[in-house]
Amino acid sequence: MLYIQFDITDQYKFEEFKKVYDVLYMIKPKEEGKPIDFWLRLIPDYVKRFLAEYYKEDQNSGEMAPYSFTATINYLEFGLEVDFNNLTQPSPNTGKLEYSALAFPYGGMERLLIFLKAYGLIPNETYNGFAVNQLKWESSFICEATELPDKTTAYLAQFEK
Repeated sequence: MLYIQFDITDQYKFEEFKKVYDVLYMIKPKEEGKPIDFWLRLIPDYVKRFLAEYYKEDQNSGEMAPYSFTATINYLEFGLEVDFNNLTQPSPNTGKLEYSALAFPYGGMERLLIFLKAYGLIPNETYNGFAVNQLKWESSFICEATELPDKTTAYLAQFEK
């Protein structure tokens, strides 16, 4: 199972993210979407501002088209080819999002990391299907991943039993 572990910087924002997670958990297996007005009401303004800044920075680097809220929602509903399995809070300041890839590549993890970060949920570790990686954020939108071979071996060993 793939996962993203993250620091919770604000419990209220984690609860706000859980609302989005609950919707995605329900609709992704059915390959359904919700009207854009639904998402505009559900997703807080601080998240929309963060995403707008992210896409603005990417546009300046020539890597992506201008910010589009609709494109973000389309990515979450359809472009991210995963089923969400579980969202937990193993400790007061730590959360974990577990998901299963439906295809490879499954839409990429970068925008999902950024979406979490928009809620003040700072990704610090992932398992991407190949290795457990420690994430170090170099800026608001750029992180460096370092593979953790021993942790990968230990993580995979639990599934061999």
